[in-house]
Amino acid sequence: MSDRPEKPDFRSFRAGREPVRIGEWVLHADIGVLRRDDDEVRLTAKMLHALLVLLDAGDRGVSRDELLSAVWGDSYPTDSVISRAMADLRAAFGEKAGEERYIRTLPKFGYQLVATIAVPGAEKSRSRYRYLPGIAAATLVVLLLVVYIAQDDDDLPLPSVLISLPESIPLTTAPGLEHQARISPTDDWVVYAALRPEHADWDLFRISLDDYTSQPVAVTAGVQEHGPAVSPDGGQVAYVRIDDSGCEVVTQSITVGVPLPVARCTGKFATLVDWSPDGSTLVFTGEESADEQAYRRLYTVGIKGTDLRRLSNAVSPTGTDYYPRYSPTGRKVAFLRGEPQPDHRASVWVVDTESGAEQRLTPQPSQIGGITWVDDETIIYGYLDAGRIESRLLDLNTLTEARMDRVNLIHADYRPRDGLLVTTRMRHERDLLLLSADGESRRIASSTSDDHHGRLSPGEEWIVFVSRRSGYDEIWLTSTDTDVTRRLTRYDGASVRYPDWHPNGQRILFTVQTDAGERLYETDVISGAVRPLGQPVSATTPRWMPDGKHWVYGCLENQLPGICIADTESSTRLAERLYRPVPISDNAVAVVDDDGRIQRISTDDGRVQELFPGAPAYGQFSWTVRADSIIYLAPGAAGEATKIMRRDFTGSKDEVLYEGDLQIANATLSVGSSSGAVLLDQQQGASDDLIVFVDALK
Repeated sequence: MSDRPEKPDFRSFRAGREPVRIGEWVLHADIGVLRRDDDEVRLTAKMLHALLVLLDAGDRGVSRDELLSAVWGDSYPTDSVISRAMADLRAAFGEKAGEERYIRTLPKFGYQLVATIAVPGAEKSRSRYRYLPGIAAATLVVLLLVVYIAQDDDDLPLPSVLISLPESIPLTTAPGLEHQARISPTDDWVVYAALRPEHADWDLFRISLDDYTSQPVAVTAGVQEHGPAVSPDGGQVAYVRIDDSGCEVVTQSITVGVPLPVARCTGKFATLVDWSPDGSTLVFTGEESADEQAYRRLYTVGIKGTDLRRLSNAVSPTGTDYYPRYSPTGRKVAFLRGEPQPDHRASVWVVDTESGAEQRLTPQPSQIGGITWVDDETIIYGYLDAGRIESRLLDLNTLTEARMDRVNLIHADYRPRDGLLVTTRMRHERDLLLLSADGESRRIASSTSDDHHGRLSPGEEWIVFVSRRSGYDEIWLTSTDTDVTRRLTRYDGASVRYPDWHPNGQRILFTVQTDAGERLYETDVISGAVRPLGQPVSATTPRWMPDGKHWVYGCLENQLPGICIADTESSTRLAERLYRPVPISDNAVAVVDDDGRIQRISTDDGRVQELFPGAPAYGQFSWTVRADSIIYLAPGAAGEATKIMRRDFTGSKDEVLYEGDLQIANATLSVGSSSGAVLLDQQQGASDDLIVFVDALK
């Protein structure tokens, strides 16, 4: 580390600077403010100094060490001051979680200012990342970064390889949800499905990649249009059409717009359709009426509705194969197999279109966000875990993966000829909402950095939660009474998840996942000391048992999910194909089965029995146990209204604890052990937009 001045001369550093435009804002360094129209944000001295260092560096990235030297000198306790300053600057610019429109994180190096820079009134801009009028004129650099975590402790996360896409161009910014984008073969437009706030239907649109104008493709009141696919000649679109009579696969001309039925699909199941490279065949999810198991399998059909053929075997417990995608040569179809509802837990598979031979590509079921092919031997897929979206480049021959950094690949599409990659960018934000026992609500740990998965401490004085304030999912701690908030973990580049309080209120259990595997840790709240618990395991949703000596968690063994209980010496597998453990007592745990029913496992003998008849709404996620009751979320009377319900273990009584007009995320609930206060995730905003990367993988 370089020598640092004892006290950086900040006054002379900012003296004499003229106003400069940074993106949508104008920086007035002499008075330390950012201005945009009628908005004004005052920067602290350290924030302003750090911003000026980035500004002076131009297109060059600035290392953390260089920032420390220039801004803090030797007057800092730890280098966490940099992460805090960058988070505050991003908030000042109005950046939302994961956007990086102004400041980009350079993993294991530092930061870079990437917004357009100009002197107000001047004609020229000096940023090489300024917006260009046509996508064909844009050039992006693909960086292959090897992330090295310098450490001596073998128990800490291991290195991983990242493919970083440094910039993106927004295609849509309208309110609502925009998904399932597909690029035309001529690379001049994108067709996509959209759900507008004022409508209850999904409709299809297309947007020009030359001038970004949008026009409707299929917009029918009372009909859901899903999963578009563009024909190889670019003249037609195939998609799923759902109305009161059920589901059908249709094709239509882009210009005429009259849907022509091709085949019936599964009930009212909104899947994707894909067109074979030769334009003769469609693949989709269907169901045979004579099939007693009612498996949803993949089928192929000629575009004239002939030659219907079953393609996949559907051996998953839920019997659903969906989101199929033909490889560039048409010899293979990649697809998801698993549980499309309620939480999209699935694995990625591939099937040979001639022999029908199948291969599983990802072992552990995850929340998969779609698949696209790079070539016949490589796919890209995205998955959501603990609120964080990750994307991976997967080699089918070796099953080795490279993580793609800062890319939300949801229903992506890739065209290798011109290197276009279009995908959905999720702009959901979550804050923690604390409801007191008398129904009073209060937002906790509010930020633009996606705060979620909060857990109340046993005494309800503190909340532990996951946040991206540092640029990565980390464990944070905040007071329920004051604004005191601090970061507990530091695993930049790893996925830190599922915090849970020890019964003594002094330690927190959590998991850390890297490419090298997954491991359980605990941290002391006072000292910040971290230590691993047991051997490396594949673990989800770990929870302390009431005795404070054991913990229960979702475990994977021989590719089969189940429930395990462990202490520092050993672990025991209690049951299979059960998920989301929540301790009831020292010898009983509540879990969820494949059908969303809540069951009870005895930790003494592993016996499983139904906890109560029926299943509460959203049982897969938003429920918890308190005393002799289940607390769970349920939809309210209308609109965005949400109910928090209580049901005792006998299933004989349902009680409404709270009903309000709140956008509550379908995630975790935490109920205070003393007052009965309820902590949950509040969804802020629901606009998912399309973005495009140019020269993405070249």
